[in-house]
Amino acid sequence: MRRYLYLFLPLFACVIILGCQSKAIQMLIEPQESINLALEKGVTCSASEMIDGNLKTLGYADGRWIHLRLPKKKTIHRIVIRGTNITDAIVFQRLDHTERSQAVGQVQNNRSSVIGLRTTVVTDALHIYVGGTSEDKRKTAEYSPRYGIIVPEKELGKPFAYEVELYGFVSKDKR
Repeated sequence: MRRYLYLFLPLFACVIILGCQSKAIQMLIEPQESINLALEKGVTCSASEMIDGNLKTLGYADGRWIHLRLPKKKTIHRIVIRGTNITDAIVFQRLDHTERSQAVGQVQNNRSSVIGLRTTVVTDALHIYVGGTSEDKRKTAEYSPRYGIIVPEKELGKPFAYEVELYGFVSKDKR
């Protein structure tokens, strides 16, 4: 065991000393510039007020959905929803220019006015399904013959957000 340690330590030191000089290692170590992809030309949203870059304009969801479409596929690393009443939501990515989608993130029991979701997806469209808001009203529970139990009911409040931001990275070469 000790013999392997003596071989590994010099090799590790060489990789660190010589590797830090390489461009590939520098790209991994140095932070890349993050940009808001939602502000790029050609991006559409079911509520255009949510992607206008102005935190004073309020946009309402289309029923329980917020749809975002990008002009071409982009890599998204972080999704931020600012000034919102959304407490529960599921984020879906569209798959290969079809209407099929896949869940990529979920928010539960959010009590803040800002939702931050870290995920890495490559897509040209995101759909956010709103499962609950802070303005939901409880209704009287009713018996469900389908399930054979008493099911609690709620009336969904109107989901809103001041801004939806999609963040991706730009390499230093493209600045």
